[in-house]
Amino acid sequence: MFFPRLPRYGRFHHDQERTGATLALQWKPTSRTSLSFDALYSNYDVKREENWLEGFSFARAISQNGKPQTAVRELVLRNAGTSHTAGVNFGQTVYDVDYARFDGVDVRSDTQHDEFQNVFQQYTLAGTHELTDRITVKGLIGYSKSDYDQPMTTTIMFQRPNTGMTIDFRKNRNQPIITHGFDVADASLYSFAAPNAEVRLAQTFTTNIYRTVDLNLAWAVDDALTIKVGGHYDEFSFDTSTFQRPNNFLVPSFTSAELKNLTKVVSGFGGHGIDSGVFPTSWAAIDYDKFVANQNLYSKSGLYNLTPNYGGIRRVDEKVSSAYLQADLKTEIGGVPVRGDVGFRFARTELESRGYQIGLTPQQVTAEHAYDDILPSLNVSVDVTPDLVLRVSGAKTVSRPDLGFLTPGGSLNLTGTPSITSGNPTLDPIRAWTADVGGEWYFAPGAILGVGLFYKDIETYVQNQSQQLTFRQTGLPMALLGSSGVDPDNTPITVTRPLNTPGGPLKGFEINYQQAFTFLPGFLRHTGALVNYTYVDSQIEYFLAAGGVTTNDLIGLSKNAYNATLYYEDSKFSARVSASYRDKSIVALPANNPLQDLEGYSPNLTFDMAASYQINDHFKLSLEGLNIFDRFNRQFIDSDRDSTFVYTHTGRQFSLGLQYKF
Repeated sequence: MFFPRLPRYGRFHHDQERTGATLALQWKPTSRTSLSFDALYSNYDVKREENWLEGFSFARAISQNGKPQTAVRELVLRNAGTSHTAGVNFGQTVYDVDYARFDGVDVRSDTQHDEFQNVFQQYTLAGTHELTDRITVKGLIGYSKSDYDQPMTTTIMFQRPNTGMTIDFRKNRNQPIITHGFDVADASLYSFAAPNAEVRLAQTFTTNIYRTVDLNLAWAVDDALTIKVGGHYDEFSFDTSTFQRPNNFLVPSFTSAELKNLTKVVSGFGGHGIDSGVFPTSWAAIDYDKFVANQNLYSKSGLYNLTPNYGGIRRVDEKVSSAYLQADLKTEIGGVPVRGDVGFRFARTELESRGYQIGLTPQQVTAEHAYDDILPSLNVSVDVTPDLVLRVSGAKTVSRPDLGFLTPGGSLNLTGTPSITSGNPTLDPIRAWTADVGGEWYFAPGAILGVGLFYKDIETYVQNQSQQLTFRQTGLPMALLGSSGVDPDNTPITVTRPLNTPGGPLKGFEINYQQAFTFLPGFLRHTGALVNYTYVDSQIEYFLAAGGVTTNDLIGLSKNAYNATLYYEDSKFSARVSASYRDKSIVALPANNPLQDLEGYSPNLTFDMAASYQINDHFKLSLEGLNIFDRFNRQFIDSDRDSTFVYTHTGRQFSLGLQYKF
């Protein structure tokens, strides 16, 4: 039987400011030499608040402040088919809760407040010099830095203990009707005191630095052959540190009157396709500013002392040195023009990572890892006719793991839902052999019909695997449990770490059509269309949480996807409407819940639009719209039962712009 761990409604409020500046300088001191300097600066400031109204009693084991007094008064189940997930449910009929009525539920108001700033800067110096009429040298030096500071990550929760609650999916399996046994907007009916409240505080500071140097030489031997050789060097560094409260359950006690003075009413929830006539449209929530002032929340002392979260103190330095040799060719075979390039790149990757390993006393450890890759590539184009081009290409490719995966340390969380997360400094990159065959037919001016076939043999893949273990099975010292209440033999702990898997094949085809309808009469001659469709079949091997291997689609990839655009464009006015469709896709395999096989996104079709009007030679008015038909996003869990996991509404988004050109 599947029932939400936290059945709840949530509202997200974002307040963001972005300041950006760019600078480009170009200089040509001689007819053979050109230099350019580019600079980019961005300051991104965000305040984000989430307000949740949730049934909290279903979320935790008794040892983790769970609520054993909750009573089931009425239950209606929906048949969800037969489970094919390995485990106790395999071959069994499984169910979703369709309607449930409870007593003794703790209803919680949960406010999460984040403030963060990201300052990004990038500088690039590039140059080209023609040594002779046939030899050209190009070079580039680049530097970028990103400083991410999140000094305030705050979650404040209080609740009404032991009240009634119903949850009803019978009308709509995606939008349940949730009712409560009291006025959820009246703060005086809640309690703020241990164990019915929590205050979580955390801080995160991350710096990313990227340096690059590139040098290339091209020698045009003759009109048919050009030899290219070059070297490339990159340095990446990722450095992050975090702080948190040692115990989130140490909270002050407020009277009903005191709590009411520290809260506000979240209002206006619902509408825009959400049936708001049958559930609360407002509820009591912490007023963040008042609570911070009242409690001196970020004093970093006393009740709200912050200590290092050693699992989040990590650093990775990655150095990539590479060199390549390439030949560009132009010739004719049987009177048919043929052009292409062939070459290879040698790359060496060196990693040094640091982190803290979990133990009675956190110990900083350093790990080193290095690997080499030889990456050949071939591209050939054949002009069969002036309007028909055939293309063939093949290559070996490499995609390196996220730097955050590569740290040797780990973190242990024993409050809430217990979890252990660690990195893997010996991860190999994702490697694949790829092959493409395609054809393009330019059948009319401004028109193209293209078809492409592709195949990728993914030799290695990186999977972030989650397993459900007991604390004793992890092999960590029992003393780490302290007074957490975790049962070392019965409390499930989610253990997550990245690892390499065998990968698998990926193949498919794509079709691309584009045409301006200039042959139509009247204003229709200004219209046109762009359509593309992609089909992908992938068979990737994944490790399961309970052991063994399964085969499924590549994470994040849809089997069917298409985009279609209709447009109108003349000398003054242009407008277009676009449709974008994605088939279902996987976001986690195995699922975080061990009795489900995977998590994913349901198929989704969205529509966007753009229009502009050239007022005169200087002014241009533009309008853009995203998700103009207000589509929802649905996330499901388990491929058999397809149970609703998260249902999100972000609404339409419109941007109005005025451009001045001088």
